[in-house]
Amino acid sequence: MKINILFFLSLLAFACQAQDLENSIDKIDSAEKELSNSFTTFFSTCILETDCKKCIDELASQATDEYKMYLIGTVLYNIDEEKSFELHKKAIELKPNELNFSLEYAMQLHRKGLYEEAIPYYLAYQKQAETDYRIDLWLSECYLNNREKDKAIKSWNACNHAKNHVGIDKAIYLIHGETDQIKKRSELRLKIQEHKDKKSTYDLIFLDLNWEVDWWNTLIQKFFLEKDLELIGETYGKSSEIYRDLDAYSSIKKLSKNYGKADSIKTIFSQSEMIIDNNRFFPNGNITSDLLRIAFTNEILTEKDFFESRKDEILSWADSTKDIELLNIYAYLEATVKGEVSEATDKKGWNEYNDERFAISYFMGLAEKNTYNNPDLEKALSDFPNSALIQFVKMNCAYIEDKEFESDLIELIKKEFRTLTTDPNRYSYRLKGYFHLLENGK
Repeated sequence: MKINILFFLSLLAFACQAQDLENSIDKIDSAEKELSNSFTTFFSTCILETDCKKCIDELASQATDEYKMYLIGTVLYNIDEEKSFELHKKAIELKPNELNFSLEYAMQLHRKGLYEEAIPYYLAYQKQAETDYRIDLWLSECYLNNREKDKAIKSWNACNHAKNHVGIDKAIYLIHGETDQIKKRSELRLKIQEHKDKKSTYDLIFLDLNWEVDWWNTLIQKFFLEKDLELIGETYGKSSEIYRDLDAYSSIKKLSKNYGKADSIKTIFSQSEMIIDNNRFFPNGNITSDLLRIAFTNEILTEKDFFESRKDEILSWADSTKDIELLNIYAYLEATVKGEVSEATDKKGWNEYNDERFAISYFMGLAEKNTYNNPDLEKALSDFPNSALIQFVKMNCAYIEDKEFESDLIELIKKEFRTLTTDPNRYSYRLKGYFHLLENGK
């Protein structure tokens, strides 16, 4: 049994693409060969069933020289951020002039927000990798956070967005994307094994079936899923409702990935007595939301009929459980059927559930009524200090009201760099526009 090792090792390609410029390439290659079996065991066996921390500690124990530190640190880049940083830091301390170590350590410093410290490492790497446009991109963010606006603009222009926009999107994700899914899965498994925690059981299978590859793609981690359903069967029994429900959800999710499976999906809904025909909801907001999306997409249900018949039930259930995803289902249906989310729903989600999505929806509803000095806007910025979308409202108000907007614009660019959320597709086109505005003032 194998997990797609190439998926987890894809970062090595980024780190090693300049190896022909490094005089220690033979030592790196040698270390990689020595670690090959360990990497295979780590991904194909260890993290499938073993406590992730033990697997990481075992792999890290083999980092016996700077080259192995570098390679293991890179493998752990999207698994254990702290251990990855620790290993890359040790590697560059032992060999400070290694080109590949400089790049990896710069990226580590960058994603920790240590922008000023990252800059010289990026510059050192760039001297020998002048065609790597990602360095200009990453330098641009570092300079902006280091209050060097002109350098930030110059570096942004140098990365040539018109030519490299797809790679730029991926390079931003490489710094700011998900880093804890494998650890989260391990923690959920332990809660199930030690406490029979039902919430963790639902969260585990949802994670396996909606595994984030990047901001634009998810996949089903079928080997994790197989082991995790096996664990749930052992813990609760395969005849238990929780196992049967999650097995049914898994089957529906798999079918939904293929065209023309609506009848098969509907059959499983009916056999499981879930959602359709006024049957029970799944006892988890995320999974209920996913199942409803599948039912609507496959025209098993319509949003209008479902909202009219069950809106009070969903709202009552959200209030009793305080599951934000249930309220989000209600808001989605309200917007789809009525054309907008009511102010009452937005304020409930924002103030009672402290959810950023509802605060954003509230200001979208205000539209031209938004004002720069709106106390609600100040509260939202305080409640959600990292929100690029709320910062956009602030900057846009300053622009429209002919106020000085550069400081708000810079804050917007900083937040957009970390999330790409003001673009509906999470691409970097809005970021490009913000830099144009910063450079030209209009």
